[in-house]
Amino acid sequence: MRQPKFCKHKASGQAFVTLDGKVIYLGKHDSPAAREAYDRLILKWRQANDSTGKHATTVGQLCLAYHRHAEMFYRDENGEQTGEAKNYQKSLKILIENFRSIPCSEFGPLKLQQLQNEMCKKHVRSQVNKSISRVKAVFRWGVSQEMVPADIMMALDCVRGLQKGRSVAKEGEPVVPVPDEDFEPTVAKMSKNVAAICRMLILTGARVSEIRLMRVGDIDTSGKVWLYRPGSHKNAWRGKDRTIFIGPRAQAVLMPFIADAVHSDLFVFRPREENEPYTLKGLGGSVRKSCIRAKVDHWSPGQLRHNAATAINREFGDIDASRVVLGHSEVSTTQQYAERDLAKAAEIIARIG
Repeated sequence: MRQPKFCKHKASGQAFVTLDGKVIYLGKHDSPAAREAYDRLILKWRQANDSTGKHATTVGQLCLAYHRHAEMFYRDENGEQTGEAKNYQKSLKILIENFRSIPCSEFGPLKLQQLQNEMCKKHVRSQVNKSISRVKAVFRWGVSQEMVPADIMMALDCVRGLQKGRSVAKEGEPVVPVPDEDFEPTVAKMSKNVAAICRMLILTGARVSEIRLMRVGDIDTSGKVWLYRPGSHKNAWRGKDRTIFIGPRAQAVLMPFIADAVHSDLFVFRPREENEPYTLKGLGGSVRKSCIRAKVDHWSPGQLRHNAATAINREFGDIDASRVVLGHSEVSTTQQYAERDLAKAAEIIARIG
């Protein structure tokens, strides 16, 4: 049984497909919306009629099937969807735009490298490598679902990631700490909640989403140093525990938000009365507006984790100390946070060396 074709109705300019003798119109011919509608129908038709997996799956149909899988798979232990599903959606956008109608059996290393080159026009090298890794993961999943020939995945694995200085891709700007002289003026222009989130980030070294999604019941206040164990975190799926330490200064920031909390499942920081946390976009937008009001260069909440690491390195002179606090697996991951202190070290050596 041959796969029904994507056709054009000349009189109306509409795209259509004939399934089981029924003509289904899809919208303006060859528009992205019509193509996606066709992919959805063919995917459903194949699931109903193709138990052998012999029909040629296109790249668009594979991406559509994986998107459905990702929405269910990338959830934390509370059943809430993580950001990884959207990351895949963004990574696959250029793939769909350029190769939607190509059979997966024809998507080999040269086409993957062509995709790399297209991504280089819009993204920095590290982003391109992450996106290409996600594309490979989608094809690998497709093999497990008998939608992609196994030899295609083996061939795609031969395409290496872009190396620094050996590709046309631009390098991303390093993420640096927020200048001390910009932090306080900006916080002074923030709402009470957003200011508290930013102070918690700089005092604990936690990731933005760890503080953003903090619940009252996740905090152990029994000791001198409080312990916060997030319900979900970046490495939870690897089976790794994550503990964030809350010292006296951070406790003082946190206390007004949890002192009268009745329910343990309440988010500590909420933009409204409902039990909904800040979104990443909403939090970032609030900080951006505060920067404008404070008349300082724009900075993002994610930079404050770098401030925390730099402060720890300055206090203890020990990169491993910040590795433990920030929850990194390798010392090399933390090394980048200490770069801001290089100028200070040079100044000291210039005086005493």
